[in-house]
Amino acid sequence: MYSDTASELRSIRRTLIVLGILLLFVIGSINNGGSEENEDYPVITTNVENNLVPLGNGYFGLYSNFEETGSEHGMKIYYYDEKENKLVLKKEEDLDTVEISE
Repeated sequence: MYSDTASELRSIRRTLIVLGILLLFVIGSINNGGSEENEDYPVITTNVENNLVPLGNGYFGLYSNFEETGSEHGMKIYYYDEKENKLVLKKEEDLDTVEISE
């Protein structure tokens, strides 16, 4: 009777060791996979919230630099259509050439 209990405990111990080794391999592959994704696709963060201007009625402006005109002060005006769930670029304004009406 003692030998049956001892052999059963031995088989449980072997099973736990094998499961532990497999768990280490799985955790290692998950950690390596996550770091490879970040290397392949670098995350570019921009500070959009400081450049965002709400204009009302679904419109908003986003300050940006216009590379084609060489202007340092530009704004792209977007419209968000809730029905179609789309963001539409309406126009681009060069803020250096905009006249202020009083």
